[in-house]
Amino acid sequence: MSDLMHRLKALAVLQAVLETGSFSQAAQRLFITQSAVSQHVKQLEAALGPLFVRGPRQLTPTPLAEGLRPYLSQGFAQLQAGWQQAQGRQDNQVVTITVLPSFASCWLFPRLPSFNRCCPDVELRLSVSDQVQDLAAGGLDLAIRFGPGHYPGLLVERLMGDALFPVAAPSLLASQGTPASPADLAAHLLLQDNSPPAMNWPGWLAQAGQADLPVRYGMMVSDAGQLLGMAQAGLGIALARRSLLGTSLADGRLIRLFDSELASPFSYFLVQRPQSAGRPAVGRFVRWLQQEIRQPGSCGAS
Repeated sequence: MSDLMHRLKALAVLQAVLETGSFSQAAQRLFITQSAVSQHVKQLEAALGPLFVRGPRQLTPTPLAEGLRPYLSQGFAQLQAGWQQAQGRQDNQVVTITVLPSFASCWLFPRLPSFNRCCPDVELRLSVSDQVQDLAAGGLDLAIRFGPGHYPGLLVERLMGDALFPVAAPSLLASQGTPASPADLAAHLLLQDNSPPAMNWPGWLAQAGQADLPVRYGMMVSDAGQLLGMAQAGLGIALARRSLLGTSLADGRLIRLFDSELASPFSYFLVQRPQSAGRPAVGRFVRWLQQEIRQPGSCGAS
């Protein structure tokens, strides 16, 4: 236990790196230098083994780091809740939420200025993770989950469905040509995330009548939001989720290739702890979220 206590600060740094995806962003969040972040991670790696695969532009957590992620998120959330309780104050204006990295970066973050204008007195605390977190154990009020919708013991509301279709960067199409039909995809490199086949290229190709098309798969990434970044960089053609595209089609960063789209078997769900549902601050965020889905840009949090 003494060794663990000695490493609490380094573990807090590791959690920040896992949540932000980079040393520099973790440093900004913690108000320390990037060099200090690197030193803390190196100390943990000396004791445990490699925690990240460091690429020129990407930091990829190893299975060891991914295994630690849910324990860190839940552990520090419980510490925070315990500290607040020990101080004898109930912060009724704080709403704690866990959300997928792809949904956070592509859908939620660009819309949060609207929430801040509607509810400037409500503080959101976001746990960005691709792990399904225990809301009670983590001291969390809400979760926005992408899945089948079965979450026992919690209040569940379907927010919206989704659909998938191929997209590519204008630069890629200019250099390699625009495929005129789904069969032409055989001449292109296809990018994919780790979604199941039913909501990935095999599902879309089957629907387009090209189930046996010999295709070349390029890189695979675990985060659907990062998949769009790879497509924008011209690395290949991606099968994109409509919910995550934002303005990238309207402003020309990506181009949709075909009319055919694959309905996702999963939907976005708002999941609440029953104990949190009656809190006014939680209710204000929920109403804003519902209104933002129905009518983007309006304020429905009052």
